[in-house]
Amino acid sequence: MKRRLKGSYTVEAAFVMAIVLWAVLFSVQAAYRLRDETVGAMALHGAAEYLRHGEEKTAEEAENYAERLAGRPFSWSGYQFRIEQTERVLKGHRIHALGTAGTWSLEISQDEYDPENFLRMCSLPDREE
Repeated sequence: MKRRLKGSYTVEAAFVMAIVLWAVLFSVQAAYRLRDETVGAMALHGAAEYLRHGEEKTAEEAENYAERLAGRPFSWSGYQFRIEQTERVLKGHRIHALGTAGTWSLEISQDEYDPENFLRMCSLPDREE
């Protein structure tokens, strides 16, 4: 005598497999998005530091450097980086960097790395005249 299983087990198994596959799909998609955001942030920070510490570097070179570092994202069509360097009286240059892609955006503002000026400013209160 053959024993038969009911067809409802097969339907339930198909339903459970669909839910498991959707969960895996959403987990992988979230991991790719997190990866793209992290890579974009690291490339933008790297380019800002590249311009901040490079005495002969231009903002255009820093943008190209960020694009090379970032590569191509999985979640969006591409990154857009805009890096500007502005001159301020007495305080030197200021680096302003903006990165966007899809729903992600990041903005960074830093002063130019200038240890000589920092040491001069620290020694001003010690001077007696």
